[in-house]
Amino acid sequence: MIIIHENLPNEAKSTAEVIKQVYGLDSKIIGEDLGNQFAPIPEFNGYRYSYLLELQASFQGKALLVLTPRDIYVGDSKNDDWIFGYNTGNLSVVSTARIKRWDSQPSDVIGVPLDLYLKRLSVMDIHEIGHDVVSGNHFQPAKWVNIQSGHELDLGPHCTDNTCAMYEIVDIKSPTKSEGHMLLGQDKKFDAGLDDVIARLSPRWFCDKCYSSISIDERYK
Repeated sequence: MIIIHENLPNEAKSTAEVIKQVYGLDSKIIGEDLGNQFAPIPEFNGYRYSYLLELQASFQGKALLVLTPRDIYVGDSKNDDWIFGYNTGNLSVVSTARIKRWDSQPSDVIGVPLDLYLKRLSVMDIHEIGHDVVSGNHFQPAKWVNIQSGHELDLGPHCTDNTCAMYEIVDIKSPTKSEGHMLLGQDKKFDAGLDDVIARLSPRWFCDKCYSSISIDERYK
């Protein structure tokens, strides 16, 4: 598949290795500045979720994984709705902004062990691509519920097995009950931290249902 990175060559190389390991795909790595395709959000010193239509058009229907150091937000500018990544079919985007520290605050500097940083990146890479290649007939709709403000953020369908890479992730550490919870279907979940998912991740990355439903087409080759 094609990996586009914004001045993240080491991360792109690590990503290509894990994509080969998990999905059996070879990758072409390209460095590119996408500043003209992400709209800034001055309120949060971040950038708005983007379909990157110009980039997608230039690769004519190929599946792309974009690695960016930009802090990405969804929704309006009233809520602090940052995300680790997203998928829109042919396009998967993963931000490194909030995986470099212990507290999920955005940073340009890696403040955790390098192997942990790259493992966090790997899980998000596999997760976002998985939204396109895993059928997920057993998925349930996920939502982040902020107890303090009452704000709710729809997160899309996700696996219900918390040992699977397709389980939803909302923060570096699982938020406390006083902060909020993930609503997965009708169930309240308090285990949606990235590091917590890493700690219990299945050796083959996916639950049985997700693993058996992986289907990779010509867009990835």
